Amino acid sequence: MQKHLNSVDEQVNIRAGEVRWVAFGINVGSEIDGKGVSFTRPALITHVVGSNLALVVPLSTKVKEITGYVPFEFQGRIVSLCIHQSRTISQKRILARKGKISEKRLDEVKKEIKKFFAL
Repeated sequence: MQKHLNSVDEQVNIRAGEVRWVAFGINVGSEIDGKGVSFTRPALITHVVGSNLALVVPLSTKVKEITGYVPFEFQGRIVSLCIHQSRTISQKRILARKGKISEKRLDEVKKEIKKFFAL
């Protein structure tokens, strides 16, 4: 899958606030990974970095009441933002669009990220 993603030369037009399928690949240790043969899972794009990178927060259907998991309603379902698994990825990993959230909700998510990573 990684070789296929690297060979794709298509520029993906993404925006912060979109929820997209992302090819996370196979996990190492406690990292969150994708599901299925292409190891994908939905993620919220929180920030676009230049033309090649994006900061994303993976989503999970498991809602846990522990640090790093933030309940999040998307398309009528309660899921979790896995803030503790936020990462910067190549835009080549970003696939199909699932939807978009409002600027207001994106700002709320960014506040949660800042609160989590306050050092």
